[in-house]
Amino acid sequence: MSHLRLSLIVFLAFIITGASMPPDKSKKDVFDIKLIEKSLARVTDSLYAGKYEVSNSLYRFFENDLKKNGKTDALKISKVDSLNWRDKLAFNEPYVDYYYSHPAYNDYPVVNISYEAAVLFCDWLTTKYNESPKRKFRKVLFRLPTSKEWTKAARCEETNFAYPWGAKLQYNCKNACNFKSFGDERITFRKDLDIYEIVKNPSGNGYEVSVSADITAPVKSYLPNKFGLYNVCGNVAEMIVEKGKTRGGGWKDSGWDVRIDAVGTYGKSATDIGFRYFMEVIEK
Repeated sequence: MSHLRLSLIVFLAFIITGASMPPDKSKKDVFDIKLIEKSLARVTDSLYAGKYEVSNSLYRFFENDLKKNGKTDALKISKVDSLNWRDKLAFNEPYVDYYYSHPAYNDYPVVNISYEAAVLFCDWLTTKYNESPKRKFRKVLFRLPTSKEWTKAARCEETNFAYPWGAKLQYNCKNACNFKSFGDERITFRKDLDIYEIVKNPSGNGYEVSVSADITAPVKSYLPNKFGLYNVCGNVAEMIVEKGKTRGGGWKDSGWDVRIDAVGTYGKSATDIGFRYFMEVIEK
């Protein structure tokens, strides 16, 4: 997304809402168990995966619920660090102010949160679900997936493809996911050196490029895989239960790093890291 498009989205949202920064009234102030259940796709008889990466609007609902119940310690953990959007190589100041808080980005994936915040969200969702009298299952556990579970959900029953849709990054002559497109699946991003390089280049030489790129896409974007999961590759790298590791790659990553088998690393929250919840059925 270009910054011109960002400005247009925010401008139109201002007109529609009629206020400079209105509260988010797009969601009911109640926990909708049926929406959560509809957001899940069956992986096995006892394991379900969220069809979408957790969105800004759902995460705000979570934080608002913590506020309403006076969970001040939990709110410190859940905090979104929007200052991560500031970048010396790009003018991202509008994202600092609007990406998480403005309704124009309701359906974009939440980013800039810690591993502990993602775990806290899953714990909260577990409690909300198990307390609901309208729930389908007697007892469940929402959590981050193991690396093996994430791979199974992303790959479905296919075993030979690098990506959920096939062997290449394009589908019907268009990019099949949100990634840093160079047109070569062999290019990887060396985060330690801030360079891109060819994976199998014996010399190991890379070349410097700006890390400024289009940002995230809405959580229901591109083609879903056979299980109905959107953006399992690309958009935002997804945290797994092993702290410091992600799967799937994100909008800053190149073709090699958004393969199903790719494993990313992180040390803190970032603009290209989010999460997807999985649900384990404990009692039917």
